[in-house]
Amino acid sequence: MIGVGPLSDRITGGAPIQSKWPRGDRALTYKERQEMQKRLTRAGFSTQGVDGKIGPKTIAAVRAYQQAHGMTPDGYASLALLKKLR
Repeated sequence: MIGVGPLSDRITGGAPIQSKWPRGDRALTYKERQEMQKRLTRAGFSTQGVDGKIGPKTIAAVRAYQQAHGMTPDGYASLALLKKLR
């Protein structure tokens, strides 16, 4: 379903997608998602609990962390971000 928006943009004459697909990226494991939530909260960016789910509160905490550290605040909970938190 996430492809519907970009497809709609192309159909209505929008510019082509500029970035490449992150082929080396992978989804975080359940344990890694829990670790990210714990580390974000310890760093002062509360996720309002540790449940291993990347929902709106975790995304908001990720965005706030990214913004505070000069990163693009996209809210994406990536392995690269987890490594920075470590």
